[in-house]
Amino acid sequence: MSEDPRRKDEVFGDRVARLLRPVERFDDHFETDLVAAIRADRAIEPRLVTRTRPLTPEWWATPRPLRMSPLAGLTLAASLVAIVSLGTLELTRSRAPGPVQAPAVGQVVHDTINVVRFVFVGEAKTVSLVGDFNAWGAQPVALMPTGSTGTWTASIPLPNGRHEYAFIVDGHKWVADPFAPSASDDFDTRSSIITVGG
Repeated sequence: MSEDPRRKDEVFGDRVARLLRPVERFDDHFETDLVAAIRADRAIEPRLVTRTRPLTPEWWATPRPLRMSPLAGLTLAASLVAIVSLGTLELTRSRAPGPVQAPAVGQVVHDTINVVRFVFVGEAKTVSLVGDFNAWGAQPVALMPTGSTGTWTASIPLPNGRHEYAFIVDGHKWVADPFAPSASDDFDTRSSIITVGG
């Protein structure tokens, strides 16, 4: 009985050998196609490219290769991270409980800025405006001569309230505005007063 399985193996081997004995015949281009396929790392048989009409459901479902440079990839990734971060931050802000403030009734905030025109009349080569609104000359405002001889003007924004000011004529002479109310300090230096707003 031990010879019977051996005989079966020999018969099976002969059948397989008969199938493998015939010489395979390839066409003249087989070797060229095989080398090209190995070099390109692709299948020997070319894939059939089916074209679909644009904007049809099949066109949207067809996968397409996306090619981009590493720099473009990094830029795209950074953009996505920024969008997600900003969205998360905004979502966190909107969900964070904040102090509940009751609406103020009858509270009026006055933050009006008025543009005030200052005029100096007199003979001068230069005229500057100083006052409590510009730290008394930390940033003096230069007045410009107008068409009239001896008339200098400047317009500056001022908040509502009382302001003191004076003119500096020719870089050294302190002159109070003769057309405005005046005030004196502890050293008897005269300056002018303007009240803006109500």
